[in-house]
Amino acid sequence: MEIERKFLLKNSQILEFLSAESVSFKRLEILQFYTKITDNEEVRYRSEDAKFIKTIKIGKDLVREENECECDKKEFKNAFKSHIGAPIYKDRYLFKLNNNPCNIDVFKGAQEGLCTLEVEFKDEAEAVYFNLPKFLRNFIEADVTCDQRYKNKYIALHGNAAENFDANAAFRVIKEHDIELNFMPNIKAADALRVLFFKISKIIEDHKSGYLKGGDDEALHQLRVNLRKTRSLLKSFEGVFDERVSGFFSEKFKILANSTNKKRDLDVFLEFLKTQKNADELVYLVSKARDVEHENVKKHLNDESNTDFLREWELFLAEESDFYKAKLANAALARLAAYRIRSQLVSIERKIWALSDESVNENFHKIRIDFKRLRYVLESFSGVFEIVGFKKYQNRLKLMQELFGELQDRDVWLEILDKIPQSEPSSKIQNKIYKQIYKLREEILKKRVKFIRQTRKISRNLKIYYI
Repeated sequence: MEIERKFLLKNSQILEFLSAESVSFKRLEILQFYTKITDNEEVRYRSEDAKFIKTIKIGKDLVREENECECDKKEFKNAFKSHIGAPIYKDRYLFKLNNNPCNIDVFKGAQEGLCTLEVEFKDEAEAVYFNLPKFLRNFIEADVTCDQRYKNKYIALHGNAAENFDANAAFRVIKEHDIELNFMPNIKAADALRVLFFKISKIIEDHKSGYLKGGDDEALHQLRVNLRKTRSLLKSFEGVFDERVSGFFSEKFKILANSTNKKRDLDVFLEFLKTQKNADELVYLVSKARDVEHENVKKHLNDESNTDFLREWELFLAEESDFYKAKLANAALARLAAYRIRSQLVSIERKIWALSDESVNENFHKIRIDFKRLRYVLESFSGVFEIVGFKKYQNRLKLMQELFGELQDRDVWLEILDKIPQSEPSSKIQNKIYKQIYKLREEILKKRVKFIRQTRKISRNLKIYYI
């Protein structure tokens, strides 16, 4: 049975103080990780002084049952391949305080800056009535015995809860540099989204300007992607910002993105037509239609009444007060993102499993939108999770989304062909598209079984981040 109190230290200066008071330490260099984490149980592996230890802990707070045994290096290495959350690296300093075993943990790596003091007791009564000696109190930030954020399993999942984040400093860096965002798991959801949206807003402005200046198709594509990404993330993280404000901007982003739809559809169809035989007349007709849409898009983007909201959006993101924040604004990013991602996974799994040979294409297209929304969240925040096989799953998710996207494209191409005078070449291309649609549907239904199996595995691992 483990009975202990845990204290958050301001820093590691307590070590210098105790050393000056002739306290002797035993220093251990520790690597530990978890292979199971539930609300009431954890399985942990730890290496220290060339020893490898497996520990099973059951219970919460002050008193927990603990079973510990040594394991060999091979078991330790194999277990590491299935670790959950981030590995924890720390230096542990063992000593005694009034005959009570104590240890100071100085964390390293991703948790650098975190320092804790633990005091062990022989019974619960001694722990409850324990008071820190006055000479140590100046080094203590808080008693965190019952604060779940300072349990090692929480630290493995969510990082250092005492770490601060300055969103405005991040804005200043993003203005000057093109950086890759790598969020801390415990950052407030509102701060993470503000910074992410600010970076995306810069990308939107750059590609809008690029398209208006040179008519570059890739610039338009990236503009569309980031407009849709912003709107999708607003929806995925409902409850972080004021509902009315989120709704206002979401609708504005939707309208602006939709103004580019026809141009994008014609671009993709034209690329397909250029690979087909005897399609010169169709290429000519679609090219003319695309040129018209190019001018329509430029006109829409040049009209400030359609894009003024982008400046309002930046002002909203820069707002430091809580005025526009909702009840989930201060939720830890990893907890909220894990819950929302898992909810999306469960929904996609249910919908994709319901597909059959009899399903209309519209049912496939609805799932494509769900895939895209999920990918936007994963692209933005998957870095806060330490889940074995997560990257591999994201690649498979991308492949599945592309299959659904190709199916959607071909339905759109058929709609375009319906608006063009029928000819023998167009009829042949139409028949070819129908055959491709059949094969794509068949491939999706075939690959969904393995995809669902992988989805369930990732879903289970995500759950530990918010239990």
